Amino acid sequence: MNWIATVYTPANRFQRTALWTLAITFFLIFVGGLVRAAGAGLGCPDWPRCFGLWIPPIRAESLPPPYDPAEFNVIKTWLEYVNRLVGVAVGLFIIATFIGACRFGRSDRSVFGGATAALVLVLYQGWLGGQVVQSGLEGWMISLHMVIALLILNVLLFTVYRSQRDRLRAAVPGAIRRKALYIISGLLLISFIQIVLGSQIREALAHISDTYPHLARGEWLGEVGALDMIHRSYSWLVLAGAIWFYRAVGPLDHAHAVRDLARLNNSVIIVQILLGAGLAYLGLPPVLQIFHLLLAALMISVQFLALLLLAHAKAVS
Repeated sequence: MNWIATVYTPANRFQRTALWTLAITFFLIFVGGLVRAAGAGLGCPDWPRCFGLWIPPIRAESLPPPYDPAEFNVIKTWLEYVNRLVGVAVGLFIIATFIGACRFGRSDRSVFGGATAALVLVLYQGWLGGQVVQSGLEGWMISLHMVIALLILNVLLFTVYRSQRDRLRAAVPGAIRRKALYIISGLLLISFIQIVLGSQIREALAHISDTYPHLARGEWLGEVGALDMIHRSYSWLVLAGAIWFYRAVGPLDHAHAVRDLARLNNSVIIVQILLGAGLAYLGLPPVLQIFHLLLAALMISVQFLALLLLAHAKAVS
């Protein structure tokens, strides 16, 4: 079963819409990472407008009163503005997905429920984004913003999967299925904790940057303290869990979807560890921060899809 080819050949308009919604949500996480790496979270100091305008200017002298031109940075402003535009696009796509899911209301309540949950979450996310700006980028609120983004991503993944469940059904021996389900559930939990720890480190770095403006970027991580060491050490636990999962599904056919996902998961985690080492020893390059965040979202999604396939797999002897 080649799950990649199956997923990317949707059978109807709803599945195409849901897949596009999933893709643009990934893109939003990428843009959000770019905003955080560039320190552009307050590129627009107000919400929902930007410097009191629906379309921000490109020159400081074009700012309306009472905004101070000294606070204007055209790159940061437009990064944050594009981030908001992509967020609006995600909201519109989720609305379209919800409308398309209405026809599943009776035939498959889980598809309708997933689309409804995604709509509720994205509305909350939009409100939370405004609160983040008004709070002046309060650390715990940014972390919550990231967690909600991951929830939206995986609720959409669940909706896409359920809408194509008959075409994505896998067969797994019962003993392998039971063991693998336990492992992937635990791995998903510890991976999520690792992402939250990483988010806390990002907020600590932002605080250090603001508190010690003359401190070189490469020295920020040294000021984080024990949290950084916990995050680094915890990554080996995530890798060990991933290897354990791969060994558990190892007896499956080489082309089996679950085995493919386990292999992809291992690759993503290894790259994540290498990116983390690059961040630690190369002075926190912003480009590595962006891809570190994006791969974290991919890791969670791969694990969740493996969980879905195993949970709905046909048990065979």
